[in-house]
Amino acid sequence: MDFKSANIHVLFGPNGAGKTNILESISVLSETKSFLGSQEIDLVNWGEEYARVKAKLKNDQSEESLIEVVSQIAPRKQKACFINDVRTQLSDAVGHLPTVAFLPQDLELFAGSPQVRRKFLDSLLSQVSPEYSKALSQYTKILKQRNSLLRKIAEGIAKRGDLKQWDQMLSDAGSILILKRLELIEVFQCTLLQEFNTLGEEWSSAELKYKRKGSARTEDDLACELQDLLGHYQERDIMLQSTTVGPHRDDWFVEADGRELTTFASRGQQRAAVLALIFLKVSFLEIRRGEKPVVLLDDVFSELDDNHQRALLKCFDDYQVIISATHVPTELEGAKVWEVGEKVQTKVF
Repeated sequence: MDFKSANIHVLFGPNGAGKTNILESISVLSETKSFLGSQEIDLVNWGEEYARVKAKLKNDQSEESLIEVVSQIAPRKQKACFINDVRTQLSDAVGHLPTVAFLPQDLELFAGSPQVRRKFLDSLLSQVSPEYSKALSQYTKILKQRNSLLRKIAEGIAKRGDLKQWDQMLSDAGSILILKRLELIEVFQCTLLQEFNTLGEEWSSAELKYKRKGSARTEDDLACELQDLLGHYQERDIMLQSTTVGPHRDDWFVEADGRELTTFASRGQQRAAVLALIFLKVSFLEIRRGEKPVVLLDDVFSELDDNHQRALLKCFDDYQVIISATHVPTELEGAKVWEVGEKVQTKVF
């Protein structure tokens, strides 16, 4: 599929035609994993041993490159990424194709679980900071090892002292995650109220707040603080056989006029707040990467009213936007439409 001939592309077709699969493939090239959270085995066709996604890219400086991501599930599970046919570490490849995805479930960002809100930050930070991407991967692996050790201690087949080395490694990686998240929250804070007002929400104040245990603000202090917290909650962790403190348990929320958004805002106001954060996400990625991201909109127009549809399209007027939809919105004049079904056909709307 050739997306270079127009700014706005619409993947049009009935439910189940494969529109989201195309967007998911682009997200795999961007983040080396699915934006839907799919397991590797779900990305591979039934009966096949691997899946491959490959694309030719051109950035805002007209520099061309090739990127390819291969996920193998047999004979052994592994993943590889190639940029210009040279194998690259996954953490370094994240964000080579910068993207921002907006999914229907994102509209429930504030009503959803803390895991959804953490993913919102992780996805963005991984694309602008290889250090963050690497730390996130390390933290996830170390956390699994620590939880496994906690279960063994609870069963009496391992010693408490064995936790020390894992606590140190978890704290070192976790301090990077917390620090980068705090820095991102501060950047978003600068224009958050302005974005809300642009979308018609006439609040006099708005604030993003990061919810965590502890108050340290530097990487070294955060690492020491997290290690102390792991020691403090060790007994509880052993009893529950799970690590109960750290950036994997943190959360964030929005306050407007001094009240947490979810306690008073209507469904429409919460959706406006999500749109504002999506706009901030796109702007942040463009500034940090030095090029405009590709915007992926997966069937979100059916969930937005006319005013918010227009605001969304106006914000992304100068970006390459790829939209999946069961019908073509009337506002998308000049868009290139891809009819997705048994065969992919194109026409200009």
